[in-house]
Amino acid sequence: MRVIIAGAGPAGMVAARNLIDRGHEVIVLEKRDVPGGKVSAWQDADGDWIESGLHVFFGAYHHLLGFLDRYGLGDTFNWKPAEMIFASERHGLAGISFVPWLPTPLNGLAGVAKFKPLTLGDKVRMGLGLIRPIFGDQSYVDQQDNESYASWHLRHGMGQRSLDEVMHTMALALNFQRADKVSAKLALTAMLHFAHEKNAPKMALVKGSPDTNIWRPLIAQIEQLGGRVELGRKVSSIDYDAETNRVMGFVLDDGSTITGDVYISAMPVHNLRKIIPDRLREYDYFANLKHLKGSPVITLQLFFDRRIAGVDNLLFSAGTHLSVYADMAMVAPEYHNGGKSIMQFVVAPAEELIKLPDDELVQFVMEEFRRLHPVAREAKLLKHTIVRIPNSVYQALPGVDKYRPDQATPVSNFFLAGDYTRQHFLASIEGATISAEQCVERITTAINHGTLIPEHAAIAAD
Repeated sequence: MRVIIAGAGPAGMVAARNLIDRGHEVIVLEKRDVPGGKVSAWQDADGDWIESGLHVFFGAYHHLLGFLDRYGLGDTFNWKPAEMIFASERHGLAGISFVPWLPTPLNGLAGVAKFKPLTLGDKVRMGLGLIRPIFGDQSYVDQQDNESYASWHLRHGMGQRSLDEVMHTMALALNFQRADKVSAKLALTAMLHFAHEKNAPKMALVKGSPDTNIWRPLIAQIEQLGGRVELGRKVSSIDYDAETNRVMGFVLDDGSTITGDVYISAMPVHNLRKIIPDRLREYDYFANLKHLKGSPVITLQLFFDRRIAGVDNLLFSAGTHLSVYADMAMVAPEYHNGGKSIMQFVVAPAEELIKLPDDELVQFVMEEFRRLHPVAREAKLLKHTIVRIPNSVYQALPGVDKYRPDQATPVSNFFLAGDYTRQHFLASIEGATISAEQCVERITTAINHGTLIPEHAAIAAD
């Protein structure tokens, strides 16, 4: 089969590599000049790497880690201890450390018990409130989707302080929205994995650029095996034949059409919505995509003349817009900067901040950062970079989960891959990997059942 994939982000690249292994001819089309989608990186005029986000990987990412191991890319990450370090004006640095010698879920509960910003009463209430989800299963967690996490948290008696000091920050790190905006399913799914798997909370960052460590090596493998990855090739519309209920081609912005037997959209859902033909919008399957909207987020890098935070790990902060950040010169060894900090921030929630001019945004972040790390007041800012993403991962709002589509569409030769599609994990690179693997399985099943046949055979049959 000749498979045409729109989008060279994680879902598109994982699908492409797996399909190549199954003997298919694969062409990947990417509108940007760099691969990786939400996990992309590129160099500026100075040769410094700019990342589309602070890419954090967890031990719970079994599908992604297995995929990278399978294709010789397992030594990609710089692993950190299972610890969430919070920075605040009042408490300085305080961590929730998973105790390695205790069994799950006691290792996590013990970490909460030692967390300084919470009172003893807060810790007891939080431990009791989390008993049901951490000793439960995914079925229970799925049933909590219609309620916000904040409402669920308070309804289970855990109190406002633990919500403010921990859970709002966790929700922002997971979905770039506060806990009162996201579904309870989002946070509870993460906690379920952390509670049941010893290594799930372990965190890692790529040793350097994901472009050179992940995407370019994968492209090289795909092309060595006869596939193609074409950058700067934007899909602008879908050529759909309603009579045969088949996609006939992807139309590019230069007016050309790429044709194949099977078509996969691995684009973000907001981009897919723009190119869906009107005839397909008559299907509830495609009409329901309107409920899936991306979260805005900003990634900002500040280059200083000296070392600032001095922490070789991720940092979280409660009550600020700096939900998670890190000194890339410390956590990513290939970004060494001669003892000078490259502070990279996930700035969220970003609905209003994303509209600010660059200088005002930098000033805003600097003020919040200096409150958390007063030593930054003595440092000189050498340069900054800003990446604004108006539509990042889909907003996991209460009640939205039911609209996530399966990877197999009502169109016989059209499939979807992306973390917004239906799969058991979060909107993340792990979720994208799972979706791509499920997409490949849907295609394989259709071929085996005879419902998906090559284009030339379909034309002959007609």
